[in-house]
Amino acid sequence: MNVLKSAHGSVKPYTRHLQACPHRKTKDYNGCSCPKWLYSRGTNGKKGRVSLNTPSWAEAQRIAADTLRDMDPEIAAARAVTQKHRSKLVTVKAGCDLWMGRVERDLGKGSSYDQHLVVARKLQRWAADMGIPHLQDISSLHLDGWYSSPAWKELSESTRRQRWVMVRSMFRYWHEHKVISENPVVAIKPVKGNGDHVQGPYADEQVDAVLKEVGTDLRLFAFVQTLLHTGCDVMDAVLFEPHRIRDVAIDGRKFSVYRYNRAKTTVEAVVPLSSEVAALLRSVPLSSENTASMPFRNPGLRIEVDRRYWSETVKAALNRAKVCWVELPSADDKGRKRRKEANCKQFRHTFAVWQLRSGQRPEEVAKMLGHVNADMVRKHYAPWVPSLEDAYLRQVMQHWDKRAHVQS
Repeated sequence: MNVLKSAHGSVKPYTRHLQACPHRKTKDYNGCSCPKWLYSRGTNGKKGRVSLNTPSWAEAQRIAADTLRDMDPEIAAARAVTQKHRSKLVTVKAGCDLWMGRVERDLGKGSSYDQHLVVARKLQRWAADMGIPHLQDISSLHLDGWYSSPAWKELSESTRRQRWVMVRSMFRYWHEHKVISENPVVAIKPVKGNGDHVQGPYADEQVDAVLKEVGTDLRLFAFVQTLLHTGCDVMDAVLFEPHRIRDVAIDGRKFSVYRYNRAKTTVEAVVPLSSEVAALLRSVPLSSENTASMPFRNPGLRIEVDRRYWSETVKAALNRAKVCWVELPSADDKGRKRRKEANCKQFRHTFAVWQLRSGQRPEEVAKMLGHVNADMVRKHYAPWVPSLEDAYLRQVMQHWDKRAHVQS
């Protein structure tokens, strides 16, 4: 007998033999591959007969046992709640897709979007390796173990902090939109930065070496000069528009000004240019893919492709010129000078330090860089300009002298 019974009913799995089955006349034979069915009867007298859609007798017995358990009202109610909960679960990939859609709406598809995408993919790979299918399955202990793993520890402190801030933003977004009922990441704080600089300016001899290397490539020469004399990020240099250079006259003196809105922040940058630099940037050599209105941009490609092309092209030129790094103002735990691998970004830092060394105030340089205030300038560029601190102390002492004169 194959009947299974409980206080709530009984079930019986059985085989419906096919006409061609040699065992169809053998009572209770279930070892063949004929279809398996289930007969059930509840204590209320309700009967049922269903196909189990399997030729396996072991599978039929398992289904029969599950069906008998489900006849218990308490178990049935609990399973219904579980099924309802599972129907609301969101996979890690689906959650990341939602998050990236929000990033694209807010920031567009630029370098910031790419950074968020790196973090989203990192989270998905980790979850897959851990066998975690849904966002709701991620716990604080899971995340704590991940953040302490070599995958994070091998990153620089600043990169680790920056990316973990993005992770925290992702989980906050899911929590605020009720995708998850609790935010498991709040208990895990990002590493604290030590204030060390992560970018720096090129030395004058390094700039000379790069310009000498790119001098025969007129388009690349013009692109590097754009970085050096406008302080643009790579993306803003790709979007450079010569018609935005306007001639102005102040107090009888004529000069040129380049105005643009930064792609990263939309803040306007206002950059005075010498007549020589303005003439150079107004006559950038064009390739067949470019237009005079945007000489470094290929309109047939995505903007990110152009940005990557120019970054890699400049990086290759830096390597050929044997400009491998910039010196940073701090030392490591062994007292050695810290260095940063040479890249396009450091031309912006070079521009800022040049301006400060020439006597421009941090407020003026902030306007050229498209910063909302001078705090970033003082924090990131002033360490290379000791005269800035001298000027600050001089102003304080002058204030003291004036106050002493008034009091006397």
